[in-house]
Amino acid sequence: MTSEYRSWEEREAGAAKTRAEADRLKAETKALDQAAEVGAAKTETSRLAEQVEQARLNRQLAGVRRGAKADEEQAKAKRREAAADSGTSFKIVTNIVLTLGLLAALPAQLSYFLGLHRTGDTSGEPAWLLSPVPFFLELLAWVGVLGTQWAHRKGLPRWPFWILTASLASIAGYINLTHGTGEYGSVAGIALAATSVIGPILAEVRQVLESRAVADGRSREQRAKDKAAAKQKAAAEREVTQRHALEDVRRKAKWPLVFEEYERVVAAHAIGAITRDEAWKTAWDNLHMLPVGITAGTLAAREVARQAIDSVMSEADRTPESVAVDLFLADVFNPSRGDGGTSGGACGKGPQGGPRGGGGGSKVALPGRPPGGEISLGRKGERTGRRVTSKTPKKPLTDADLKTVRNLAESLGDASKLTHSMVKAAVGGGTADYLVRLRRAVQEESR
Repeated sequence: MTSEYRSWEEREAGAAKTRAEADRLKAETKALDQAAEVGAAKTETSRLAEQVEQARLNRQLAGVRRGAKADEEQAKAKRREAAADSGTSFKIVTNIVLTLGLLAALPAQLSYFLGLHRTGDTSGEPAWLLSPVPFFLELLAWVGVLGTQWAHRKGLPRWPFWILTASLASIAGYINLTHGTGEYGSVAGIALAATSVIGPILAEVRQVLESRAVADGRSREQRAKDKAAAKQKAAAEREVTQRHALEDVRRKAKWPLVFEEYERVVAAHAIGAITRDEAWKTAWDNLHMLPVGITAGTLAAREVARQAIDSVMSEADRTPESVAVDLFLADVFNPSRGDGGTSGGACGKGPQGGPRGGGGGSKVALPGRPPGGEISLGRKGERTGRRVTSKTPKKPLTDADLKTVRNLAESLGDASKLTHSMVKAAVGGGTADYLVRLRRAVQEESR
């Protein structure tokens, strides 16, 4: 009898082995489950990727289809535009009208001419001898139409063919009018007459339009742009003409002698050989020998003003701005009256014991003022800072300052353009008397 007794260690080892085997199987099962899940996920991902790719391809295909449809519509629009620009529809409808006109006019004329009989003929048979006449009249009208086309190609006069077409179409129309009115009434007569007249007229109109289309190869957009540009140009030309007319009226009213000389100068030149401004400058120079807008009177006025400024600046070393302010104040406040005094004259005594008279300031006589009309250039109660009196010796003009002012006058091109401020800035300052004498010396040298 075999003993099955195992020790605790053996049993524990067997149990551990069993647990390890169970854990291994459990891990393998879990790994298999995870692998199955991964495979399923990959399958789902592949399926979704396939759907995305399919959607992208569908979008591309739809875009290609839309592009093809747009290209087709654009091509159709271009064909329609080309057909409309070339007048294809008009030509087709014109041909249809011409064909229908011939089909309506010829039977009516055939009926009329075949129904004619000689005097005394009672047989009632058709007048077959007159059957070519309708064809002759209708085709002869088209001879005039074709002759117009040929004359246009050769550059020959087209009016003889127009006269021929109008005459023959009128004859055929008159025949259809009288015959149709007698047989079917006035409405039918007018309609039959129109079939013989309207066809040749439409053919002539088509020929005229084709001739103009060949001569003008511009597109519709270009013609619209050119038309707008022509309107703008015409408006600008009208504006210039109106401005020139207003300018002539003003010039003639203000300077009639100069305007007469201006017209003489313009008439003496060929058309377009001289501009308006050049002619006016020439006329002004002929009468005044001065730039436009300047006369001997304006030069005299400027000289008087310059002398007045020189006179003021020689009396006091002051800026023209301060002199202008004093002149303004003197005109506003009567200089003959003192502060708080009566209007009978100057106060007998200046304020706070100042010198008697007009307040202690120097006085200058202005050109154009009567005697006694001088005004004070200094403030009341105070003396001017750098007054020049007859007791003050005049500073001689230095060669360096003269040379500097001469160079300044040379750069200006004319010594008469020298101003007090220019001379003062050039020589670095000085008394007003010195600067005035310096400027006068240079100006007198240039005369």
